[in-house]
Amino acid sequence: MTQLKEVTLVAVCDVDLTRAQQLGEQLKVPFFASFDEMLAQVPIDAVYIATPVEHHFSLARRAILESKHVLLEKMMTTSAAEAWELVRLAEMRGVCGAIAYQLRFYLVFQKWRALGIEMQPLLVISSRHPGIMPPSYLRPEPWAGIIDFLTHDLDWVLWVIGQEPESVAAALTRNAVTTTEAIDTLSVTLHFSNAIGLVYGSMAGWGLPTLHAILGRTGNARIVSNGVETNRWTYTPSGTFERVNEIVSTEIVRADVTDRLLQHFSAWVQGEKEAFPLATFEDGLKVMLVHEAIWESWQSGQPVALEKIRQKLNIPL
Repeated sequence: MTQLKEVTLVAVCDVDLTRAQQLGEQLKVPFFASFDEMLAQVPIDAVYIATPVEHHFSLARRAILESKHVLLEKMMTTSAAEAWELVRLAEMRGVCGAIAYQLRFYLVFQKWRALGIEMQPLLVISSRHPGIMPPSYLRPEPWAGIIDFLTHDLDWVLWVIGQEPESVAAALTRNAVTTTEAIDTLSVTLHFSNAIGLVYGSMAGWGLPTLHAILGRTGNARIVSNGVETNRWTYTPSGTFERVNEIVSTEIVRADVTDRLLQHFSAWVQGEKEAFPLATFEDGLKVMLVHEAIWESWQSGQPVALEKIRQKLNIPL
């Protein structure tokens, strides 16, 4: 962040004052243990909130009330109700709100999405297996465990399809891999009006390959090591189908693209760019509605309509 010309770091805050002091002295900026004191004492345009998710809502709400733009780490909040309140509040205060779904800024994912949309998606699959997650993730809350990891994949599927699913069906396991009560395996099927999304992963899949694939009416696209592999089919004069295979090269995958996200967020809040491909608060709310449906589907063993979730929380379409 300190190396980006578009962003000026003006303060840091951590409830652990010792840690805040170490970071502030290292970065040569004021440091605080109190978020309210930082907002009151330092001229700030925007805040980047990278705390555990259970603190996202209260901190983001406080910043928005002070008319600060907000970039939240994923997941957006612990519930769709909290997410909806932040959406409404940001609109009322006229501030920009975004979620740090960093992987939208990998060029390979942008190319995969663009090529897949051309093929008129029927099925979008996103599967990743993180292995045994760090201790801070191994907690029983429904937003912890592998849920926190696969929220990226849920965002990707919604991003590709470009609409909210009509219903969500989910299955998950706890304590299959660890004894921490954390959710360690998740499988989600999202039913859209004209397509299906499939997101799955497990800590037990350590070492297995990831899969990001779009199967469409005119072809398919999947992410490979050096870009995006596509298969297209055409109808030949002889009355048969012909498959055309191609590798569309992109940049070598970087370890981190947070710099791109921060640059884009900075330009957006200054009115220089549109939000896309940044995930806005509205995008974050859509993902949180899916998370809400996942929790209900797991408990009931039945698919859950998102319209039902919206009605229960008084969230309009």
